[in-house]
Amino acid sequence: MLVFAPMEQSYVQTVARDGSSVIEKSTSLAIFANIITNADLERMAQVCQKSTSLRCSVDAGSKTVMMGEDFISGGYYTYKSDSGLPFTTHSVMINRIATDRFSIALDKLLITSNATQAAGGGATVRPIDLNARDENRKNAALLRSIKANLTYTIIMPMPISEARAGNVSGSVDGNIAVFNLVDVIGESAPIVVKSSELNAGYLVAIIGIIALASLALSFFKMKPKKRK
Repeated sequence: MLVFAPMEQSYVQTVARDGSSVIEKSTSLAIFANIITNADLERMAQVCQKSTSLRCSVDAGSKTVMMGEDFISGGYYTYKSDSGLPFTTHSVMINRIATDRFSIALDKLLITSNATQAAGGGATVRPIDLNARDENRKNAALLRSIKANLTYTIIMPMPISEARAGNVSGSVDGNIAVFNLVDVIGESAPIVVKSSELNAGYLVAIIGIIALASLALSFFKMKPKKRK
């Protein structure tokens, strides 16, 4: 990651109610402007338009490539729902950043578009383990020294109540949380995002109790009084 990573990268993870996710990674290739030509970018864009196995797009003007991958809970992150009263809490914990998955996809795009030699395709990239403290602190220091701008965005299907990675807080706006990924790597702690919604079963039970109470009250009000 540190040798071939561009100065600008962003991850956007959209989480579904069943815990599955789509993660899109946008990468600026401007740092390789002297070796990746506009012709390379145009060929990459054409491959993305025609490919059925790659979910990607290329903006040759901004020298940005976007790649998408499907994920499920249990590999790079875990997703769980805890039913309580009156709220149900949904939690996502990200332990690894899928740099390896996106590296494989990008290598495939570079090979298919004949741009591999220019970008040095084939390099082995491992996922970023957010619990690997010593390695992460070194990586974060290097990323800061080259002024890298990395962000990780999580989009939940309901409003977010908590977004943190150790002592690093995410910027929350409704159901969206944005993290400075360089700070997260330096903190070396999993990303945890929680959201809450009213427990539907609890709500139905409350409505049922209210309806029964109202019915009973109406019955007693309508019941004729006995004559003396």
